Amino acid sequence: MIIANFFIALTAPLITAYYDYRYFEQWYEIASKNGVSEIYLYSAKTAYFPLTVYVYLLFHWMGLRLASLLNTGASPLNPLVLLVDKIPYIVSFNVIYFILRKRYGSRAGFLWLINVSAYSTLAGFQVDLLVALLVLASMVYMEEGRVDVSLLLASLATSVKQIFVFTGLIPFVVLWRKNGFRVALKKLLIYFVLPILALSLPFLLRDPVNFVYKSLFFHGYRYPQDLSLWAIPMYIVVFNVQALPGFITWGWVIPFIIFMALLTVKLARDPLVERNILYYYVIMVAGMIVLNKVGGLNYLTWLTPLLIAFSSRTSGNLSMKLKCISIALPLLSLVLYPFFTFFSATIVGGDIYIVEDSSWEPAEGIFYASYGYYNPLVGLISALKSNPTSYFIFKSLYNAIPATSIAVTLIYNLTIIYVISIAWRLTRY
Repeated sequence: MIIANFFIALTAPLITAYYDYRYFEQWYEIASKNGVSEIYLYSAKTAYFPLTVYVYLLFHWMGLRLASLLNTGASPLNPLVLLVDKIPYIVSFNVIYFILRKRYGSRAGFLWLINVSAYSTLAGFQVDLLVALLVLASMVYMEEGRVDVSLLLASLATSVKQIFVFTGLIPFVVLWRKNGFRVALKKLLIYFVLPILALSLPFLLRDPVNFVYKSLFFHGYRYPQDLSLWAIPMYIVVFNVQALPGFITWGWVIPFIIFMALLTVKLARDPLVERNILYYYVIMVAGMIVLNKVGGLNYLTWLTPLLIAFSSRTSGNLSMKLKCISIALPLLSLVLYPFFTFFSATIVGGDIYIVEDSSWEPAEGIFYASYGYYNPLVGLISALKSNPTSYFIFKSLYNAIPATSIAVTLIYNLTIIYVISIAWRLTRY
């Protein structure tokens, strides 16, 4: 644990996914000049729900004040400012470790400490570690019978990332079975809906149209990307979105809703539902990843703590398989896949397609903006560029990005579907 935090303290201030971070910076500039409620109105992109915005504004303000106080230069990419920006996610990383260790044993804690998904998500300044903590905590409180707290945590997770609205289904259905529909609906409104509305109120009052459009409809119009099964047609046409049918942007909703409906029916009929809470959370979050049209590389972080807990609840060969998956899947999606795609594009000076912005961007520019010019990888990239043999190899990898993306996407999703099948089987009654 000490070594993990030492590593984080060394790397967190030096690395960020600047392509996303620049939009966060814009939020702060708008809030400083016009007020917080104006962010969704004036920002180029605010694809998150309000809690993400509030957390960033608070810690970025603290980082800038601290940098100014220490005379280190109060600029957004100041390492001290970046470190403070990441505090909520560093804390999330540590709390997840303590929950796993206390509840599932030291081996579960260790599996989290060596898991690539946590460090990759933290390095990229993605909010998914906070979501992973809230979902894990919601599951734990649900198992302990504290349904009100579970609903509240699911509400906070939704206030970070909208898709987690479905996590409220599990505590709601359990309440419905135990106390009746009226009581369940009342608690859902108080502990789940009301917090989301309260956090959203400043933006809803100021500009409801832009708030709804940028936080919800933006995701409706964007094309599938990364490791989503729905992105495979895009790889087949080599990112020529004009060749894709129109339904590719919304077709995912139909199987997604069907899956959630089937899961809700299963929850409602399961007489042992309270014993199977962990399995249902695994099924739900894994289903979100597989059926979602946006297969973000960092999304695996949502599932990883639950998968580690799942592996600790099973035994024998099955437990070993799940532990191996919890380690291997992040390596595939967060190390090998970027190596074959983004890293190869960086070495050969190629462009990568940013789906959410529908634009080709130079990989080198994104790399240096995110990792800086003094990163140890810079020397390696220079050496690989100058060597004809290595350059040829990476040029071949770069040209094969569509084929590589299809292969990795299939392996990744089939593995998660396997996890769903195991959890589904264990909930039989």
